Amino acid sequence: MSTDSPAKPSLKPAAKPSRPPLGGIGISGLGTDDIDPIRQYGLSKGFLPTDTEPAPATTPAAASGAEVPAATPLAPAIVQPAPVPAPTILRPAPTRPWQAMLPDYLVEELRQAAAREGTAQKVIVLKALRQAGFRIDDIDLQDLRRR
Repeated sequence: MSTDSPAKPSLKPAAKPSRPPLGGIGISGLGTDDIDPIRQYGLSKGFLPTDTEPAPATTPAAASGAEVPAATPLAPAIVQPAPVPAPTILRPAPTRPWQAMLPDYLVEELRQAAAREGTAQKVIVLKALRQAGFRIDDIDLQDLRRR
């Protein structure tokens, strides 16, 4: 008998996108240029960027509260643009279940109105409560099932 067997083709898995190494971020001697590839990788995965700008350095005289004489030549100040605040995500208020006994004809009217407007019965009730003078925020009037 022969020991020759048909060779199996080697299956290599598809190449994954390379992730940048994370171990050297901000460690002295390794440099800070390693943050850019990590930021690009995160952006490619859909992550939101974070603010990594260092805080402006203060001079020792300014930190101690001493006044710097006007005749002292200082390096021109680097004007940095004001950081753009992160967008505020509006979220609806927390909810809790509430039950009411309503006449059949009213429940049927609410069901038909919701179907006509393409929204939830809850939204119709909240609009009516707002017209009656109750505080209802705009975000709570959105039908969250239909984003």
